[in-house]
Amino acid sequence: MLSLHKLSISYPNQLWLKITKEIQQKSWQRSQSYSNPTSRCQAYLNDVCWQTFIPWLQAWLEEDGSDSGLITHQYSPNIWEFVNGSVINLEQTKIALIPSETSDLEEFDIPQEGVDIPQWQADYYLAIQVNFDVSEEAWIRVRGYVSYQQLKHKGEYEESDRSYYISQEYLEEDITAILLSPQAVAQKKQELVTSTELSSVIANQLLDKLGNPVVYYPRLAIPFSQWTILITNPEWRQKLFEQRTGLAKVSLFNSQAINLQQWLQELTHVVEESWQTVENLLTPLEPISVRGYRYTEETITKEAITPLIQLLKPHNPEKERTQAAGILGKIGAGYPEAISALTELLHTAKEEETRWQAALSLGEIDPGNADAGRAKGKLIDLGIQLENQKIALIVAIMAQTQDRVGVWIQLKPAHESIKLPPHLKLSILSDEKTILEAETRSDPEGKGKDGLLQLRFTPPSGTHFQVEVSLNEANFTEYFDA
Repeated sequence: MLSLHKLSISYPNQLWLKITKEIQQKSWQRSQSYSNPTSRCQAYLNDVCWQTFIPWLQAWLEEDGSDSGLITHQYSPNIWEFVNGSVINLEQTKIALIPSETSDLEEFDIPQEGVDIPQWQADYYLAIQVNFDVSEEAWIRVRGYVSYQQLKHKGEYEESDRSYYISQEYLEEDITAILLSPQAVAQKKQELVTSTELSSVIANQLLDKLGNPVVYYPRLAIPFSQWTILITNPEWRQKLFEQRTGLAKVSLFNSQAINLQQWLQELTHVVEESWQTVENLLTPLEPISVRGYRYTEETITKEAITPLIQLLKPHNPEKERTQAAGILGKIGAGYPEAISALTELLHTAKEEETRWQAALSLGEIDPGNADAGRAKGKLIDLGIQLENQKIALIVAIMAQTQDRVGVWIQLKPAHESIKLPPHLKLSILSDEKTILEAETRSDPEGKGKDGLLQLRFTPPSGTHFQVEVSLNEANFTEYFDA
């Protein structure tokens, strides 16, 4: 991959700016209050772009001998819940920053709000590519700009997403041209809005409708004339923002959370199709074995089961008892002796990991058993590959008391021979507070050292919690009800 320095040499007329780790972290934290993944991503991109570009612009103007105090900001983060972009006022000229993560540079798209709402019109629109590739430096690239007049003349309007599109060939690359001699070019009096008023009754009805996060794209849900009036009113816009982000927490847990009590009762319809058995998800290093003896389908007999049951006895090392319990979960179906031995182990073992393995093995060979545990997993995408293998999130549960379940969260590579990357975090949050967290380590060469990351806890019945996996800026979250 080319470094930022080499990229700036290859494209000398375009502006390339490094995004600092501090900006990434703070922008990411701020973006988490938005109502859905699309809005959070949009807010993150815009915040990172703003925090990186504005200091550069101020420094550039001062170096050029211009007054950086001429910059006035139209910085309203609540807009990013709905619309991509932000505007800078430079003397009498407005410059819009329109960020995107796309690698498709054939077109530049601008939301209609930034073009056809008079208050939000800009004279120039900057196409900004944002890069967060973990294998490279994070940067923003101003790949060019287009004037309002050129956009209206050469661009195409797409009704389906209320956006203007213009080909990359019409973009000018060197933004210093508009910074050295800024001038207004937009047709300020052009208005597409036929009404300048919206009654409070209708406004409140629209706020109630659009304030529910289930309406994923509120800007497309009502006529543009009504949307324009609603979104440009600061009080209504803030109220809409608060309604959507306030309802988001309730909505997420009501509509997306997995109910672990139902999962424990084998009500499989509550689990998404993307959740699989652990055996289907992971590729083991070798056939299961204990004390050097390998067990395969061909070797499963009652004579093979008996020595494994003997290994569950208290006088054996705890590690061997756990391994034997795990093997019984693979081969013990149909053998009542195995079920009885695992049940006894679950109630007598002193080590928590041994009890967990006994419960999960019971779940494999006797799903209807009251003591049976459950384990499911899914592959997650953090934008990285580990030697062509993804990371698996595994969630195991077992009954602890009459109304509480134990929860065991694990992160593993899809193949056991691979190590997890360093600084991978596994967090459990409740009421927006981190209650448990673990992080992978690195070896002396800076490579991953751990093949497993895990957390265990017993939440009170009715607890809402979320499991978060993060690496640098990448983030994955699942929601659960205990």
